[in-house]
Amino acid sequence: MERTDEHAEILAFLRSEQDSYYRGDFDAFITHWHHGPEVRRILSGPDVGTRIHIGWDELRGKFEEGFRQYPQNYVAREMLRWDNIQIQSSGEMAWITYDQIALKHDPGLHAPPMAHETKIIQKFGGAWKIVCIIVVSPALGREDIPRVELNAKGRILTCNRLAKARLPTHAGLTASHDRLRALNRAYDKGLQSAISLCRARLATNLPRGFSDEPASVVPLGEDDDGHAMFCWIQNEQERILITFDDQYLLRGRLEQAAESYHLSPAQLKLSEHLALGFELPAIAEMTGVSVHTVRTQVKRMFDKTGTHNRAALISRLMNVSGPD
Repeated sequence: MERTDEHAEILAFLRSEQDSYYRGDFDAFITHWHHGPEVRRILSGPDVGTRIHIGWDELRGKFEEGFRQYPQNYVAREMLRWDNIQIQSSGEMAWITYDQIALKHDPGLHAPPMAHETKIIQKFGGAWKIVCIIVVSPALGREDIPRVELNAKGRILTCNRLAKARLPTHAGLTASHDRLRALNRAYDKGLQSAISLCRARLATNLPRGFSDEPASVVPLGEDDDGHAMFCWIQNEQERILITFDDQYLLRGRLEQAAESYHLSPAQLKLSEHLALGFELPAIAEMTGVSVHTVRTQVKRMFDKTGTHNRAALISRLMNVSGPD
């Protein structure tokens, strides 16, 4: 896209708004917004669901409380990057879209690993002001986990940096002739079936969310140490996204299993350690209990889930098929 002087002015305005937000300067931040009843903020993501805030009076209160509860003091350009910037302007209005990617992880940074943002701005008295912001944070389209994107034909489009680094030596997955396959043929049928189902969904006009379907977990067998391996597959942004080594989705699936199998909080945490491949002595040291206590908890989990070994236990929990 050819950039004009007006586009440069708009981009500078948006950078100023971003800088003031992550610097924690509330007074400077709110000068970038129109203070009228027509303003909107729409947020959508796996943690917040979908939220719509209408009018400046409501939005100011949300902003004020957010600045109070989550104080920040960051140099935005050192922490965040904007990709795929598109600017369209017509008269006194303009709309801007971009992808915001977190370059560094910091617990205090109020930003998801990746988000699609749209901002609509309008001139009031010759000055740009924000009248609408839409932020969509995808569940799978993140940069902190290995991610493989497939097109509607099931062929590999892209792999992010972590996927490129891990796939060549991964014990469960491989890329072959533009296809993603399970190394263990006994599990590849399940993977290809899950990909085919996602391809069928892409052929419809319904976006993800209408059917309320979580990411599907696909078993990949066991590694050389006997640890269960999995990947997750889901439609998102007109793509098929496959992630692996994903602790975020792992935790969510285990929380569902804990409710289904009536696991205690300690057993939920233990199941997460087991799924991540930690041995019992290491788990005992991390949790501050004896190895005997850990073994006892594992046995109780075997009894609750009707399993008899570690790999079967994790597979049962990840498939969340226990009694309610």
